[in-house]
Amino acid sequence: MRMSSRLHPRIPAHPLSRASCAVALALAFAGAASAGPLSGLPAGPLGQSIQRGHDMIMDTGADARMKVHVGNALSCNSCHTDGGDNDHPGNFLSTATKFPSYSKREDAVITLEDRIANCFMRSMNGMRPGTDSQVVVDMAAYISWLDRGKPILAPQPPAAPGPYPAMLKSAGRADVVAGSRVYASNCASCHGATGAGVSGAFPPLWGPDSYNAGAGLANVAKLATWVKGNMPLGNAHLTEKEAFEVALFVDTQARPDFVLSQHLPPGTRPDDYNARVRSETDTVESNLRKVGLSLQALR
Repeated sequence: MRMSSRLHPRIPAHPLSRASCAVALALAFAGAASAGPLSGLPAGPLGQSIQRGHDMIMDTGADARMKVHVGNALSCNSCHTDGGDNDHPGNFLSTATKFPSYSKREDAVITLEDRIANCFMRSMNGMRPGTDSQVVVDMAAYISWLDRGKPILAPQPPAAPGPYPAMLKSAGRADVVAGSRVYASNCASCHGATGAGVSGAFPPLWGPDSYNAGAGLANVAKLATWVKGNMPLGNAHLTEKEAFEVALFVDTQARPDFVLSQHLPPGTRPDDYNARVRSETDTVESNLRKVGLSLQALR
């Protein structure tokens, strides 16, 4: 599984050492910037905002304005590959046209800006920025620009969940063990045996510098869907079963807990955080317990 923190050149399908992965990535990036200028942007401040939003998504930690809002070693591009401009799970195409929309997690109707700000608390394990901050406005400008010319969509029912929720209900330790083998043969060459990743190249998949337990990818079914469509990087070929097994393995590893109050800036007013759910704590163990599984039994 090769989540990239920057751009995404095609990586050979055969297993590589961690050093070989880093070298291959460096060669692929030789002479190329991680966040080049976009073409066809509108002139003036709007185009500049769109470009800034794209650049922050491609290399989130490089912008000084972002540092207070990022609490791990991930970049937005780690999950939204190619800056979200592709047809893989996690893409941004037809994202802006779906908002405002109801979020079950927040039990509220939220905007695109809310969704972006909330991701900083969860996937980035950081402090939530204001929805009218330049960070969020620039990212929203870029994501909206990707949907230029598209009609605003009427509210849609959730997509069919696919096979993974059913797999999760019957999961056992054998699936975690199988997932560890999938990880060793397809992911560890770049993310490392301990899931720590490679600084500046491949992000950590668990541990203190990865996404926290409140993130979307901490949901095994969502991670499995993402893995199936994206990994290994440039050569996604895992079966549904393999994608599920490795997602279960990754999401049973230790990662930061999510305590909502710790990710809201002091003095946050009710109107500053558009959610009816005002108290939330998620852990690896509690996430599994919600679907009827025991972390102790799986380990």
